[in-house]
Amino acid sequence: MISAAGYVLFYALIAAASLLALTAVIVVVRSERPRTNGIAFLIGFVLGTTVGAALGLVLGQAAVDRLDSHETVQGVLALLVGLALVVAGLSERRRPGRQGTGIDWDGAMVTRMRDLGPGAALSISVLLGFGGPKRLVLAILAMGAVSNADLGEVESITLLVLYVAVATVLVSVPVGFVIVGGKRAVSVLDRGWSFLETNAGLLRVWVAVGLGVALIIDGLVRLI
Repeated sequence: MISAAGYVLFYALIAAASLLALTAVIVVVRSERPRTNGIAFLIGFVLGTTVGAALGLVLGQAAVDRLDSHETVQGVLALLVGLALVVAGLSERRRPGRQGTGIDWDGAMVTRMRDLGPGAALSISVLLGFGGPKRLVLAILAMGAVSNADLGEVESITLLVLYVAVATVLVSVPVGFVIVGGKRAVSVLDRGWSFLETNAGLLRVWVAVGLGVALIIDGLVRLI
C-alpha cells in the first residue's frame, strides 16, 4: 500500500502541474460570477479526472492480468511521456519572444471564457480534467501501480481518491480561495494572472523539462 501510494502521489503531482488548467481556472474565477462558475469548473474538472483515473484503473488491472512484463510496459510509457515533455520544453525555449497566457489564448478567447455560464464552464472543465494523452497516461501509470500492488477494493478506491485530490489541486485551491475570500481573493488572482502572462513562456519550459526528466528517471529505474 505504501509503495503504491508513493507512485500514485508522484504521478498525481505531475498531472497536477498543468499550466493549462491553472490558466483556465483563473480566467473562470475572474468572470462575472466567480463563485458559481468556479464551483461548476471544479466539479467538472474533478469529474473528468475521476473518469480518467477510473479508466486507468481498469486498463491497469487488465495489463496486470494479461501481461507478464507489466513493469516493463509502465517503464516504457513513463520514458516516452518524459521524453515527449523534454522535447516540448526545449522546443518552447527555442521560440524567441514567446509571450502570452500559457495556453496561447488571444484576448478574444479570454473574453469569451470570462463570459461563460456555469454549464459551459462545467463542460469545458470535464474535458480538461480528463485531459489529453499525457494526463491519461499518467492516470494509467498511477492506477497501474495500484493494480500491481494487488490491494483490496477499499485500498484501491482510497488511492484513486488520493490521485484525484492531488491531480486537481491547482484548480481546487484557486476555487476554494474565491469561495472563502470572495472579491478580495479575485483581486489576488488578478496578480496571479499578470504573473502568468509575463512568465508563461519560461514556466512552460521549466515545467515541461522538469517533469519530463522526473518521468525519464522513473522509466529508466523500472527498465533497468
